[in-house]
Amino acid sequence: MIAAVQAREKKGKRNKTMSIFDTLMGAVEKHPELNQEQHSTLLQTAMQMFGNHAGLSGLMNNAESQGIGNIFQSWVSTGANQSIAPQQVQGLVGQDKINELAQRVGVPPAIASAALARILPIVVDKLTPSGKLPQAA
Repeated sequence: MIAAVQAREKKGKRNKTMSIFDTLMGAVEKHPELNQEQHSTLLQTAMQMFGNHAGLSGLMNNAESQGIGNIFQSWVSTGANQSIAPQQVQGLVGQDKINELAQRVGVPPAIASAALARILPIVVDKLTPSGKLPQAA
C-alpha cells in the first residue's frame, strides 16, 4: 500500500516536471547556435541543476553576492523578467556549472553561457509561479 502511494507521488512529481519542461520548450527561444536536441538538453540540464529549492536558493544567494539580486528577484516575482548578460550568468552559476552544461550540450562554454542567459530567467520564472521560492522538501 505504501509503495503504491509513493509510486503515485513520484509519478505526480515527474508529470509536474515534464509539464514545466514542456512549457519551457514552448516558451524559451532557442539560441541560434544550438540545434533542437542541444536546446532540449540545455533545458533538461538547467532544470536538473536549478529546478529545486536548493538550486534556486543557491542562485538567489549568488545573485545577491554578485550584486544582481534585483535581476534574480525580477524572475521570481510575478512582474516582467529582467535580462541577464552571459558574463553575469558566469558569476551567477559559476564556471564549473557552465563547463558542465557546455559538455553535456556539446558546445563551447561561451555558447552555453549565452544560451543560459536566454533560458534562466524563464526557468526561474516558471518554477516560481507564486512569486516565491518553493519550500525545501
